[in-house]
Amino acid sequence: MTVEFVNATFPIITVSIVIPLIAAGLLFLLDEKHAKPVSIITSIIVFVLSSYMLFAYDYSTYKIQFYEKYTWIPYLGVSYEVGVDALSLTMVWLTALCFVAAFVWSTNIQKRIKEYFISFLVLEAACIGVFVSWDLVWFYIFWEAMLIPMFLIIGVWGYAERIYAATKFFIYTFFGSLFLLIGVVGMYIYQYMEKGILSTSYFDLINLGLPFRLEVIFFLLLALGFAIKVPMWPFHTWLPAAHVQAPTAGSVILAAVLLKMGTYGFVRFSLPWFPEASKYFMPVMFTLGVIAIIYTAMMALAQTHIKRLIAYSSVSHMGFVTIGTFALNMNGLNGAIITMISHGFTSAALFLAAGYIYERVHSYEIKDLGGLARFMPVFATLFMISAMASAGLPGLSGFVGEFLVLLGTFDVSKLTAVLAGISLIVGAGYTLWLYHKAMFKESELSSSKIERWEKLRDMNTPEFLSFIPLVVLMFVIGLYPAWWVRLLEKTSAAILSKFIGG
Repeated sequence: MTVEFVNATFPIITVSIVIPLIAAGLLFLLDEKHAKPVSIITSIIVFVLSSYMLFAYDYSTYKIQFYEKYTWIPYLGVSYEVGVDALSLTMVWLTALCFVAAFVWSTNIQKRIKEYFISFLVLEAACIGVFVSWDLVWFYIFWEAMLIPMFLIIGVWGYAERIYAATKFFIYTFFGSLFLLIGVVGMYIYQYMEKGILSTSYFDLINLGLPFRLEVIFFLLLALGFAIKVPMWPFHTWLPAAHVQAPTAGSVILAAVLLKMGTYGFVRFSLPWFPEASKYFMPVMFTLGVIAIIYTAMMALAQTHIKRLIAYSSVSHMGFVTIGTFALNMNGLNGAIITMISHGFTSAALFLAAGYIYERVHSYEIKDLGGLARFMPVFATLFMISAMASAGLPGLSGFVGEFLVLLGTFDVSKLTAVLAGISLIVGAGYTLWLYHKAMFKESELSSSKIERWEKLRDMNTPEFLSFIPLVVLMFVIGLYPAWWVRLLEKTSAAILSKFIGG
């Protein structure tokens, strides 16, 4: 695979990583009252930088753009190497947007404020680093670095069982990361033994020409690390616990950003590095994806806790990303990436909605709700749009990605496409049930609850500002998907070049 590079005239990617780290360092020196404004301003700056890259990106050809490379450990072939293609760029932009929403939402945090925002700033830098790194040492450093702040966010600012959930999250993901490390080190050693080259660059490792048996071994090693992060069935059990116990902003980043690291790994590494193994394991990945879609959708139907329901729905949506990725064609892969972006919007919005309800009602139990739409119409409207986008309503972002996934999957496995398509009915079922139970059902309201609901206030300014960009972007992708497809198609073609001969 031959790749061209467009060197950065200004180190915009490095600046995007370093700014949150500098802000985190400043917060150690500043008073607690400065933590919120500094963090919000920092996240907005990073979002502006990512938006500039998004609109300045030349999608007419496939090149690694805004590219930077600096030698770090020359005798081991390790360099600091960053840049973006359309896949990386959309994930960076999604990350920056969701951190703005999380910081703005977090203005009501009162417990250990400085430590809270420092944790999120370090997490933002690590997340961006994962998506832009082309050197495997740096990729792994960022991949592991994000575990610590997320562990603290869940374990310190979470709810009653936060220590259990944080520990389970850490053990699961760290366990998977070890297999990822073994796979990367194995390829590094093989490259040296076969070619006499010591390099941890993605672009050197992609041209190894592995024998099929080794492809299978390395595919499985990396796939385990990515599958736990997604999380795919049956490695998904850490996710509901983490979401239920995490603070609202933690759930937003966990669902909208961290889950995408696993699916990003499959697209970025598994397909180009192990093309024959990817084709060989296509039936297995389809099976796991369909089980995730159907099983976790059914589990979502059985939930009585809002955040647990949304968590299971996330696993179901990631099942769509899995089958779209391993359809190994343009429609499937474009649909998988757009579903990743759309799920970032919808899952972030739904977890914000859950947090909003908890702030007003002090309960995540669906049985404690009902009739809220009459008393908070602005929130009810934004919540409804987010729920419909998650359910795949045409005209909203969720429909575009899932439609392309099903179209691409149908070309290679009609049974998989039909089963996944039928499960959309279940997805619409639990989404509509949740909204109906929480927002309507006025007939079941007692007089005391009506009196209590009448005192509830609708969205305040930070809550509205967190929500509205996500909702607007659901319409932007849903009504004008052509721009996003054009943005992605050259990158998707490059990733699939060993399958489609492009």
